[in-house]
Amino acid sequence: MCVWPASTTGRPGGLAIEAEGVVKRFGKVEALSGLDLVAQRGQVTAVLGPNGAGKTTFVRAIATLIRPRAGTLRVHGVDVVRQPGTVRRMIGLAGQFAAVEPALTGRENIRMVARLYGQPARQAAAATAAVLAQLGLDEVADRPVKTYSGGLRRRLDLGTSLVGAPRLLLLDEPTAGLDPRSRSQLWQAIRGLAAQGTDVLLTTQYLDEADQLAHQVVIIDRGRVIAHGTPSQLKGLAGRDVVEVRARR
Repeated sequence: MCVWPASTTGRPGGLAIEAEGVVKRFGKVEALSGLDLVAQRGQVTAVLGPNGAGKTTFVRAIATLIRPRAGTLRVHGVDVVRQPGTVRRMIGLAGQFAAVEPALTGRENIRMVARLYGQPARQAAAATAAVLAQLGLDEVADRPVKTYSGGLRRRLDLGTSLVGAPRLLLLDEPTAGLDPRSRSQLWQAIRGLAAQGTDVLLTTQYLDEADQLAHQVVIIDRGRVIAHGTPSQLKGLAGRDVVEVRARR
């Protein structure tokens, strides 16, 4: 979970994310190899790919946590490299592991983050209550987080990313390691956010997750886009031929 003050800066209309020829190297390893990608506003865009494909590196670049070596990267028309402070005020980020304080209650975690956003005490309390209700966490809000299941912690982490009302929400493999019920609950929360107008970019290794949640799917491998389209379009590319093999003995 990353916290920056919320803002409504940015241009109306257009794209949520624009990446053109983005390159990022770590030593001799090229994590992003001239990546080109666009994400429309008002949609869930899924970035799908195996481990090491460059998914997390791309998310970290959008979040201004790392600086691309080359290329252009914009969030709502704002250049990530030239205006990182403005970009930080427009985004929320939930990583692969729930970054919440186990000794505090769920309500205290979200309220603390709201205060870090600079919200006055009364506004922070109201925003916290709204996020708890939005994610169905009211019943466990006043329990210590150390008593939460993994799924509840992930939903709480998502809540801390929402309390600043981000225009773009970045979710890096949000359901990794969760049981089917927790995954379903988190999917429902993500659908609700998109329905309310939040732009969502999520990375995942799960085909069913991209199929269930995304309006657009981008498949990357070795730091490059190798396919993109709607879930239906991509499934259509796979074809319907079946090869059946039977052993003679």
